[in-house]
Amino acid sequence: MNPFASPLVLSGNGLLLRDFTDADLPVMIELFDDPDVALRTPIVSPFDLAAARDYLAVMRRTRAEENRLHLAITRPGEDVPLGMVFLRPALCIAGYVVGKAHRRQGLAVRSMQVIIEFALRTVGLPHVLLEIEAENHASVAVARALGARLSGAAPIEVESKGRSLRLDTWIVEPEFA
Repeated sequence: MNPFASPLVLSGNGLLLRDFTDADLPVMIELFDDPDVALRTPIVSPFDLAAARDYLAVMRRTRAEENRLHLAITRPGEDVPLGMVFLRPALCIAGYVVGKAHRRQGLAVRSMQVIIEFALRTVGLPHVLLEIEAENHASVAVARALGARLSGAAPIEVESKGRSLRLDTWIVEPEFA
């Protein structure tokens, strides 16, 4: 069985993680057209309907070509996306975006626990990595809540939207998940 087959629904911690659909395009704009998302992610800004369509196409293409997952964070019985988790199994990397209106509800930790469990137990990854700017205190707190530890690797230097970023690598290993 292919763990990346579509449609995919993962559940746990009072959440459902599911594929984004065309019906989600307006909500994707609300989630991703945010200065914090623009600052911390490679998602284009401004994020309008055309950007949402393009991003959904990228999600579908990378799912088919690389088994890369982008799943909407939803609550059972409420099919409206509150954010997104992603998993790049080829690189053992996971991450998340939570919409501004839905922050401070534990969604990042709870959804990441679900995707990490999937990555380690179902996909069989040896560990999951999180790449986080040291100044991103909220994401550092999420990493710590997940039981992640700094990997000891040198920070990764990347350019994103004309900005230089130094990303620390955090690691979640099976004994911590």
